[in-house]
Amino acid sequence: MAVKTGLLGPYRLTFDGINGAVSRQSAGVFALGRNDPSGNFQVKHVGRSDTDVRSRLYECIGSDTLFKFTFYGSAQAAFEKECELFHDFSPPGNRIHPGRTKGTKWECPRCRIFAAIR
Repeated sequence: MAVKTGLLGPYRLTFDGINGAVSRQSAGVFALGRNDPSGNFQVKHVGRSDTDVRSRLYECIGSDTLFKFTFYGSAQAAFEKECELFHDFSPPGNRIHPGRTKGTKWECPRCRIFAAIR
């Protein structure tokens, strides 16, 4: 059984595609990728924005063809979802574990990578 991202989309990773899908400024998480021959979305990279996922997606235009995303009510919730996606999909575009925002003590919900970094 395929793991689901729990994100909205996919949408085209273009200026118009982002503007049509991402309706407001908010913290959020995204996955970049493309569809395989069967039409299943293949996650190639995951990321987040603590404040404006739309602006962050603009920075990704040209790096892949499609994106999925969702809004989150807090930067910490977006961080936790990004960590979950990282662990679920092991995307080839993410070589290292997602980082937490400077000055926070957020913990990954799946591993103890930050346990020694207090």
